[in-house]
Amino acid sequence: MKLEKMDEFFDKRADTYDHHMLVDLQLDEFYEEVTKYLDCSSDMFSLLDLGCGTGLELERLFKKYPNIKVTGIDLSQEMLNVLKQKYAGEKLNLICGSYFDINFSKDCFDYALSTYSLHHFDESTKISLYKKIYNALKPHGIYIEGDYTCKTINEQLLYIAENEKLRMEQEITNGFYHYDTPFTVETQMKLLKSAGFSDVKVVKEWDSTSIIVANKL
Repeated sequence: MKLEKMDEFFDKRADTYDHHMLVDLQLDEFYEEVTKYLDCSSDMFSLLDLGCGTGLELERLFKKYPNIKVTGIDLSQEMLNVLKQKYAGEKLNLICGSYFDINFSKDCFDYALSTYSLHHFDESTKISLYKKIYNALKPHGIYIEGDYTCKTINEQLLYIAENEKLRMEQEITNGFYHYDTPFTVETQMKLLKSAGFSDVKVVKEWDSTSIIVANKL
């Protein structure tokens, strides 16, 4: 298996991504569920969307909260182009780049959201991002993560070992390459708590996907 650079992988698939997620994988229920936890008494709120892709998670939010202000970050310019076409006229600030490298203002967002984006990264990389998210959220802000998860630590370690093996064989020393390394929900919750979130809970689980909500108290 040849590893592809993350941005190139998703650039190639931008035009078919929505069909793949909604028709091939039948994830409409997931996107319905993950947006339930953005429940604001006013529609005047801000959202940081990490790895926003084509914005599948945004459709219901724009309908429910027409004045929501979204800052979306993604490595793939082609995915962002699809998103812009779908939601022309909405309050969007789109940034093409790595959310690991982009600085977020402190206490800036009411909510942060990530869907099917962070299952490519190791523990230390995730913790550094979670700390940035925590600092970027306003007091009592909420982070919602919906992503692939695995059931056991052994399974988690196997994904990590295989990724390291492929990178070594292909002489890849750094950079973002597409390979799934999902963690258990227990690991995910531990990382979020290590980053400062004190109220962390799993709100929904399927066979290989979970939704975790973390509150900044």
